[in-house]
Amino acid sequence: MSDDDERELARLAERHLAAAHAFLEHFRTAPAFIVEPENVRAFNATYPLVAHAMNQIAAALVLRVQGLGYAARANARVALEHALIAQSVVHTHDGEEPLIGSMDKLQRNILRDMRTGGAVLSPDLNAEIDSPWTRPETKLQEIADRFDNGSKAIYGLYRILTGAVHVSLTTLTAYLQPGANDRPPKLLKAAKPDTDSDQVLALGWSAVLAVSAIESFRKGDRYRGWINAMAKDHELVADLGSFDSQPHRQRRRSS
Repeated sequence: MSDDDERELARLAERHLAAAHAFLEHFRTAPAFIVEPENVRAFNATYPLVAHAMNQIAAALVLRVQGLGYAARANARVALEHALIAQSVVHTHDGEEPLIGSMDKLQRNILRDMRTGGAVLSPDLNAEIDSPWTRPETKLQEIADRFDNGSKAIYGLYRILTGAVHVSLTTLTAYLQPGANDRPPKLLKAAKPDTDSDQVLALGWSAVLAVSAIESFRKGDRYRGWINAMAKDHELVADLGSFDSQPHRQRRRSS
């Protein structure tokens, strides 16, 4: 990599990190939401995702300051997942329904495992978890493919961060320093400094997408100009709607 490339990556990382801080501050200080009645269900399903995304970003920023950047990649992955799903709810007619369905499916599976482990459930719960599952569910890869037209740009970013979540060669190399001349590797207590710009991109972009998603439900969408200007200034996409390869699925807004 040339010196010019390294300087450009450093410049982008600085802008993306600044975006994470700015949008986190907005989320923490913005006034209470007023939401149109027809959007309340979607808002209530989406807000916890956005709040969790923003808190994962806050946790990652703290870990980075403490020199635990590699560990922070797991937080960045969670933040990106939740922000993308929030965008999907905003840009899908009845988009909250597969999200709620996924939440219910997870709870159903937990209850089923508890029963298998010996827990005694009520007759109503037994009937519920034994009934056929027919409701739609949220699938992150489908969301990513929809908004990057199958280029894998979005899902690729998500998967890059996965190395810090599941057992991986990435983690192995993060905690081992190869020895010279066939000497044993050095065992590291903390991972090597994480210089990969993808993590910072994920933190900044997740913050922008999450705040943009939840603010779209605010009556009057009063912060839209600020969101778009800040995203442009920090070289990030504020909203996935214009990249939708399935525009027929867009949420129908009231006139």
